[in-house]
Amino acid sequence: MSQIEPGNCKLRLAAQGQAEPCPRELCVFWEPGGAVVPGACVIDRLAIDVRRADLAAYLLEARDRIERARDLTEADAARSEFSRRAGVHF
Repeated sequence: MSQIEPGNCKLRLAAQGQAEPCPRELCVFWEPGGAVVPGACVIDRLAIDVRRADLAAYLLEARDRIERARDLTEADAARSEFSRRAGVHF
């Protein structure tokens, strides 16, 4: 079975006019596939019309905020795990 190239992020293109390869699984809007349905962008699956630059910009900003929060959460978890294993507290 061949994989379909994801193309560019529609949000980035509509909001900022910039081509950005779809980050796929790294994006908070990516919905993993299963046995029957392949993984895909939830924006595409819901058929959200992102031709309006303001809507695309809002969704892109939301994606960036969620990703920053996820990164902070993961960093905090790693720091806590290190502290626990090393027996030190920051």
